[in-house]
Amino acid sequence: MEEEILKISVSGQAVGMVGLQEIFLLAKEKRNGSEAEVEKFLLEEAKKKNFIPAKAEGEYARALRREFKRFLGEKVEEDFSTLQVRILGPGCLNCRKLEQETMSALAELNLAADFEHVQDIRKIAEYGVLGTPALVINGQVKSVGRIPRREQIKNWLLEGTKGK
Repeated sequence: MEEEILKISVSGQAVGMVGLQEIFLLAKEKRNGSEAEVEKFLLEEAKKKNFIPAKAEGEYARALRREFKRFLGEKVEEDFSTLQVRILGPGCLNCRKLEQETMSALAELNLAADFEHVQDIRKIAEYGVLGTPALVINGQVKSVGRIPRREQIKNWLLEGTKGK
């Protein structure tokens, strides 16, 4: 059986990790410990199936704790140190068109971004949108149910880079 790869944000970079669902279920039993103990447990368990550079263990531990809190349904402060762009939709023609327009806008502006096309209906629902395609920049829903003009997308992307 192939394990699911989940993406987490580590220091603003999207990193794929295996076995997190299982680790989070195990960690639920350890919630009585301090945050530091839970963090250490998450890190040690994640290292069993994933390569984690020794120099980055602190960043991974914080990222794993943040994802664990999200797993538990707790409110999590998002880290938008890197421009984060999400296209929400099942992969229909309009979703692909919005993805292409957004990627073109990023290229025209010469911007790097943590870019993902979210197709899982459960993950789309977490954003609270009732239609697709949707465009989300740094956690803010910018457009739902339509394909905005590229100039509008570029404006939103530039707004998302302010203060970075």
